[in-house]
Amino acid sequence: MTDPGPPEDEDGDSREPLPVGGGGTGASEERGTYPSYGLSPEDEEAFGRFYRDYLPRLTAYLVYQGAPVERAVEFVQDTMVKAYRRWQEIKSPASWAYKVAYREFLRHVMRAEEEPVDEVPDPVALLRRPEAAETWLQEQEIVQVLRELPARQRQVLALTLDGWGPAEIAKLIGIEGAAVRSNLFKARNSVARYLERREEE
Repeated sequence: MTDPGPPEDEDGDSREPLPVGGGGTGASEERGTYPSYGLSPEDEEAFGRFYRDYLPRLTAYLVYQGAPVERAVEFVQDTMVKAYRRWQEIKSPASWAYKVAYREFLRHVMRAEEEPVDEVPDPVALLRRPEAAETWLQEQEIVQVLRELPARQRQVLALTLDGWGPAEIAKLIGIEGAAVRSNLFKARNSVARYLERREEE
């Protein structure tokens, strides 16, 4: 896979629990436990909306890239923590989050040593029932289809399915718009052939 490049801001490195609520239920209860990093009520609310909107999208995006659900949840959790800590500095939260989460995934993929299989990740706040997400995602045939594509085609198609336009994708992952369209065309053709084969089985 090709790293889409560094995010707009240094992402830091923290696994601190994330106080999310955006001013809603539970937010005030957690502020006594977690630092607010000086966010105004308006920023808290904005971050809460961002968290709720992009939580499932980022998780699905990483699963589409090949991350196990438990790992995808962990990477998104880390990304959201970093976003919360640096919220006032981030100019384009969506682009920043996608870059940081994808980079976390790449670090995991490129890690030389295997992790012990008997170590089970601790539950995280993003998904209360990770097994439910696993069931939902695995039922979506697009997961299998995407995982059979070359890395760049998979990335471009996954972002397209998530609602990103060609120009936005080009800017996000650092390639020309023509390359985005070419990869998208090839990916769609591959998906069409895959579905045709499935229908013939």
